[in-house]
Amino acid sequence: MPSDSVLTDEVWRGLNPQAGMLPVRTRRRLALIAAVLLALVVAGVATDRSGVVAPRLTAFPGWNGWYVYGDATNPLAETDSLVNRLHAAPTEHVAQEFTVSNDNRLSLTIVGVEEDRPGMRVERVTVGDLYYDTALQMTRVGGETLTPDRPYVLPPGETLKIRVYYHVTDCRAVPASAQPVPVRIRRLTGLHTIEVPLYPLRPHPTGGWRVSTIDDPDAVPWQRFLADHVCR
Repeated sequence: MPSDSVLTDEVWRGLNPQAGMLPVRTRRRLALIAAVLLALVVAGVATDRSGVVAPRLTAFPGWNGWYVYGDATNPLAETDSLVNRLHAAPTEHVAQEFTVSNDNRLSLTIVGVEEDRPGMRVERVTVGDLYYDTALQMTRVGGETLTPDRPYVLPPGETLKIRVYYHVTDCRAVPASAQPVPVRIRRLTGLHTIEVPLYPLRPHPTGGWRVSTIDDPDAVPWQRFLADHVCR
């Protein structure tokens, strides 16, 4: 064989089947690294779906708003719907009601909902449909008042009706853009805020208002709807 001849890869593999292959120890190390990376990816997907890293709350399409007459801290105060109103008398005290769903695999401990906004001050928040009247020692309609000392635990897959009562102090200062509602939850790592977008409204052709879609550019955001009815 001439001294300057070159053996091809096929010839070398025929002489030594292990030629060109990584050492066994290196291959085992790479296989272990790949298995660990795969496990981390699977764990990350499972964690994300469970809501451990980024908990989720989704608002149902339904929405309602109304005037509150008298003392807004009184759960028995007379109300009048704004969505389907006929002859409601305007007042600076209004409320909105919406329902959220726990889309996580873990329970959420809700300690607060909403915050003061330009032109709107939060007076109180209630959750659920019923509350216990300690004075009369009986269950009544209206929902329990929500405070950090009296949180609400929402199990996975369950829904919760939330009512927020406001005092509109300056109609012109109320934002005209879409405003999500912050929901504060307590976790092992501390407090966490979930921003919940609410559905806007648009006039119904036959009168009243109807709930529209979040991406409707011509719909009226919920907070502007309330302010406009106070100052109409």
